[in-house]
Amino acid sequence: MSYSPLLPTDDLSFSVPLKINEGFRSRAMLNVSAKSADFTVWDDDSSGSPKDVYLVTTGASTITATLPAVATADATAGRVVTILKIDGGAGSVTIDGDGSETINGSATVSLSSQYDYRTLVSDGSEWIVISST
Repeated sequence: MSYSPLLPTDDLSFSVPLKINEGFRSRAMLNVSAKSADFTVWDDDSSGSPKDVYLVTTGASTITATLPAVATADATAGRVVTILKIDGGAGSVTIDGDGSETINGSATVSLSSQYDYRTLVSDGSEWIVISST
């Protein structure tokens, strides 16, 4: 990468914000999906574009979000997924590893309050929570 020095005649009000915003826009797009029934992360998408964020409405029931196997292509590539309970209903969201796979050593993780969330990534042998409420 090469850098060129700023010159007194450079119009920073145009070039710098445009370059910063262009870079941000190209990396800041998230694929989001709203769910209100059991689903499997990345598998339930018919558009061919796996989702990064799942907004889950539970009402009075428990919704299960099943994670894909830690050995899937998206998981081994370090793809991150966030699951968020968006309603104040009495139901909860259960995040379940594939088969006997675990999440931070546990079989499941539960989201019970409105706006509870977990952001997860695979380390190749289990799912790791990297951010949560």
